[in-house]
Amino acid sequence: MTTPHAFTSEGVKEALGKGRPLFGDFLKSREPFETLFSEHSWLLPPNPKAPLDLEGDHYWNTTTGDQHPDWEGVPLPQPTQDLNQMRDDFGQWGYTLIEAGLSETQCERFLTRLLEQADAEAAIGVDLQTPTGQYVPCLINKGDCFRGAIEHDPAHVQAGPLIEAFLNETLGYGWICHSFLANGAYPGRYPQGLHLDQGPLLPWMTSEAPALVNTMFIPQDVDEVNGGTLIVPGSHRLFIEAGSAGKIERIRRPINLKAKAGTIMIFDGRVLHGTGVNRTDQRRYVATMSNVKSWMRQQENWVVSTLPEIIDSASPKLLHRMGMQSVTWGATVEGFGLAARGRAGDRLGNIQKFRQAQDQGNYQRVGVLTHADIERYQSSDFTIAEVNQWTKADSSKP
Repeated sequence: MTTPHAFTSEGVKEALGKGRPLFGDFLKSREPFETLFSEHSWLLPPNPKAPLDLEGDHYWNTTTGDQHPDWEGVPLPQPTQDLNQMRDDFGQWGYTLIEAGLSETQCERFLTRLLEQADAEAAIGVDLQTPTGQYVPCLINKGDCFRGAIEHDPAHVQAGPLIEAFLNETLGYGWICHSFLANGAYPGRYPQGLHLDQGPLLPWMTSEAPALVNTMFIPQDVDEVNGGTLIVPGSHRLFIEAGSAGKIERIRRPINLKAKAGTIMIFDGRVLHGTGVNRTDQRRYVATMSNVKSWMRQQENWVVSTLPEIIDSASPKLLHRMGMQSVTWGATVEGFGLAARGRAGDRLGNIQKFRQAQDQGNYQRVGVLTHADIERYQSSDFTIAEVNQWTKADSSKP
């Protein structure tokens, strides 16, 4: 039987050459950055193959908001523990600062564990180096203090309950952890290009609310000298006003974040930001936990990368935040989870058993079956049946 010409590679190529792609203009708009860069040469990222210009008119040659002429007299967010103030700051400026979100003891433990891990990874040769400095990824595997941060356990993050409530408001219940890694700004390295963490959604702009919200743990004092995070306060509002694939022709200059150790910054995924330039002789670290809607693809594939012992001992909340809690529209395994509600502890969507079977080397998937196989197999030969049986065995529990 001859394949219709329209279905052949030649036929498809001919069809593509006629007319206009259905959403081509929108998807290839490259906005808002196309216009931003053309109108503001100082926004262009540095060339990592050339020496960094520390004097010229570039976004990384800046200072803190209280010293920047563009922001003089502007009441930018100050560290607070008041939820209503956090709401106001986040809505107007795209970020809020939580005062002493980590206690002194928690902060010291967090930083000590982080620096030791960075040292060991570098010495062994499994370090992740970037133009800005060394990163420490997948923090879930690298210390109880980090797992506690993902769960907002007050034993590890004293502001945990407040942060969790704030994320429920900004992302909606059921959000999951996108990634959790430490960002290093090392002496002599380059700044990040200013970007939106919600950038993969562009050119769509979620005007009504963010689809990604970051929690940044600040275990060291940060400022304009040691590479405090660059941020353009209120830039999310410019993107909202421009709308999807909109153009932005004017934008204010970025500032360096200034904050004391123990501060926690929560910021909107639509805010323009990046790692600053560290002009000291000491490395500087922050750790960023990104959080997204439950249907979004996570940056860190926790289901693969998390250590078996953590999977085995994980609480329902931690499993959920790793994306190991199926819901009808996502993370199902062989159909398991299609009836799940996506809530922490929901047995109808708990995929922990599949991962454990994989770790033990006895995960049996359902493959091609024929009539001849009906007598050969029984349901207990397959992992999906074992998980279904486990689910039904205690259906009285969530």
